[in-house]
Amino acid sequence: MYDLNKINDCLNTKKIGQTIIQYEELTSTYLKSKNIFRTCPDGAVILSEKQTKWTVRIGQEWVCYPEKNIYLSIILKPLVNNHLTSKFDVIGCAALCEALNNLYNIDCKIKWPNDILSRDKKVSSVNSSLAVRNNRPEGIIISLGINTNISMEEIESCDGIKEIATSLFHETSGEVDREELIAEILNNIEKYYEEMIDTDSVQGVSDIFRKDFVIIDKYIEVRKKGKKTSRKVYAKDINAEGLLVVINEKGNEEILSPGEIVITYEKNT
Repeated sequence: MYDLNKINDCLNTKKIGQTIIQYEELTSTYLKSKNIFRTCPDGAVILSEKQTKWTVRIGQEWVCYPEKNIYLSIILKPLVNNHLTSKFDVIGCAALCEALNNLYNIDCKIKWPNDILSRDKKVSSVNSSLAVRNNRPEGIIISLGINTNISMEEIESCDGIKEIATSLFHETSGEVDREELIAEILNNIEKYYEEMIDTDSVQGVSDIFRKDFVIIDKYIEVRKKGKKTSRKVYAKDINAEGLLVVINEKGNEEILSPGEIVITYEKNT
């Protein structure tokens, strides 16, 4: 189990992580956060050593390794009317990339909207979801799954991930202090969360996101979810709400939402 005192010693936050609830095993930290959302304060963190199910966008599953990886969710109750999950994906991805760079000098890249890559292989995934009650949004849950201290041998033993995944243990050639990493991520998230509350935008953190963004200035193929037909567009930018700005096939600027489209990344672009 996590050493909560050590996490607390590394925290510099006012809200996020001041309440931490940890479990030995959960179906997922997201589902637990969803179930206890109303009883938890803004910034509460749910940790689990083992998850029996961790699903990211489009039904892909993250393989679970207890006591080696990090599985956490953060309950946020922003006092703003705009609950776009894309904003919180930007916050979560940028905060994680910044933590990995500061602590381990890892040059991460962000594969929009929610994958964190190191040397073109996935090391983490961030998933932001609305917490809804009576058809009204009450807040956001940011969930992270991070391949932390698993070896490449363990990764290569899993047919579903061996070609696409890596771990911090492999990238740093040594064991990572999970508590220190969690605290650094939470510190960064609160910094950007407070900025978003103050400005109702993620313009500032978008600059960090943009720096690590894999597809800016590249051609990509996109299609609507549930459709087979795709089209080629030019990825121009990420805007203040975390949405993708592209130039479409007609030469017009278009805004794309991660909740509506699927991206195919072209090789050698």
